[in-house]
Amino acid sequence: MKKKVQWLWLLVFMCILSNNGIAEGAVQSNQTKSDTMNYKYEENVKQPTSVGIFKGLQAGNNNTLVWSGIPYAQAPVGDLRWKAPQPISSSPTQHYNALQAGNICTQLAEGKVVGDEDCLYLNIYRPHTSATDLPVLVFLHGGGNVTGSSAALEAQSLATSTDSVVVTVNYRLGLLGWIHNKAIQSGDPAEDSGNFALLDQIAALKWVQQQIGSFGGDANNVTLGGQSAGARDVLALVISPLAKGLFTKAMPLSGGMTTATPAEGQAYSNTQLAKVLVQAGKAATESEALTYLKKTDATTLQQTLRSLDSKQLVQAVGSVMIRMSEFPHLFADGYVLPKNGFDVVQSGKYNRVPMLIGSMKNEFNVFAAYDPQFSDHFTNNTWDKAEQKQFWQATEYGSQLYSAFNADQVANTFTKDSKALPIYVYRFAWGTDVDGLQAPAKYLAATHGVDMDFLSGNFAQSNYGLLFKDQFYKEDNQAGRVQLMHRYRQYIRHFLHDQPIHSGALPVWQSWQQSGQLLQFDANNKQANIKMIEPAPTSATMKKSIQSSLSEASQSVVWDNVLKGRFFMESQY
Repeated sequence: MKKKVQWLWLLVFMCILSNNGIAEGAVQSNQTKSDTMNYKYEENVKQPTSVGIFKGLQAGNNNTLVWSGIPYAQAPVGDLRWKAPQPISSSPTQHYNALQAGNICTQLAEGKVVGDEDCLYLNIYRPHTSATDLPVLVFLHGGGNVTGSSAALEAQSLATSTDSVVVTVNYRLGLLGWIHNKAIQSGDPAEDSGNFALLDQIAALKWVQQQIGSFGGDANNVTLGGQSAGARDVLALVISPLAKGLFTKAMPLSGGMTTATPAEGQAYSNTQLAKVLVQAGKAATESEALTYLKKTDATTLQQTLRSLDSKQLVQAVGSVMIRMSEFPHLFADGYVLPKNGFDVVQSGKYNRVPMLIGSMKNEFNVFAAYDPQFSDHFTNNTWDKAEQKQFWQATEYGSQLYSAFNADQVANTFTKDSKALPIYVYRFAWGTDVDGLQAPAKYLAATHGVDMDFLSGNFAQSNYGLLFKDQFYKEDNQAGRVQLMHRYRQYIRHFLHDQPIHSGALPVWQSWQQSGQLLQFDANNKQANIKMIEPAPTSATMKKSIQSSLSEASQSVVWDNVLKGRFFMESQY
């Protein structure tokens, strides 16, 4: 019974991280933006465009229009596996029922392989009004770039509250989305980069430029947002020359700056592909498989790799989020991403846009709770004083480092560019000042992903709402929580609409360039509490302080077992 309970908690945790769910979408086009001008928004569920007529649906008490389940590129299967996304043949007269989800991308969920390689879909939400030229938010989901889907952000309420068009995107995951290996290179520098998921995201952004006007969106006012791994992808696209001109603002939430070298990608993929080749019966041993990878001619090898079962490719990577150990991706190849990664920022050679950067006060708590060191105690709610103290030490120190990695360090890097456009930075702290949160819910207050619930407004059906039913989002904290949601969204609305970031009763949110401070979003049970706060100390200062404060026993547990090896412990850019 104990193992069953632990497994159930683990499944819920994986849902929190990857937000598995529906993939929804729209169509890729060969047309230029000017070709779409004759297709105007018609305030109807049936919307004509230059690439087809899409029938969507009314949702949210008829306040929102939603179009879903339409591909923005050809299915990347067969010979198109590990190829740049290819356009779909289309016609303005072709009819599409954009009523239900498309496939999620192949991934592990609940220990099983789910989804399909045919998964390049996006979905569109907009207010059911006659308004046109609305700002557009294109949002990339989290999940470590190995799991997740466009359903991570349920955007009906967000679209209406911010008076904007919201587009959420699926993209290839794991080895299907990120593989740098000479065995599959074609001579095309974009494909040879191995950054196939970034190429998917770029294709989706191009589709938005070409078609979003037909849905009442303004292609000249596109914010690229994302959460967790999606936010890391956003930051990567900010420095990608291939994304130039595709968005005008960036909103990375709990992401941070990470890149890998092509050599790291080659070494990792060879190791994983060798395992898959053995499983597929192509080689007797991994050593033999590595020799096969090195010596087989390119044509034969590409045919072999493209014939492999996608389930085996997904299982080779597994799910990397529990320890947050990174499989190499976001390759600094010199074409899709600069060879010197984020060092290009200081020279100004990047896509210079205004930025809204977010992080959580207790980013690390959910990861510590499911760390092998503490997972039994957390899932069964059984702690002794020493274990509980070590948990709070690990979360306090881990969150300081991880929160700063996700926000403060990003802002510091981009403001090395003396011409950087305004950068606004927040720390989200909801749950830390709320009375009545009991264990185990109290352990995950203000942790990774909680701000997404305030972005969507879908508290009851969110991952944390379902995990802690009637324990996390309760009636006695509703007043403060809902007020905080409205104010949080109001700042975001202003950012999307290119309006002053604060107005009226909202506290002033000074840019990082002006203040070197963050805006903290918090609330008690009754009301929101929003104020400017000081940034975290430098990473080196924090590490020194942490190690000096730990006893020998806690050093062994907190530093060596729980924190060591986390990707935010060392800069990777």
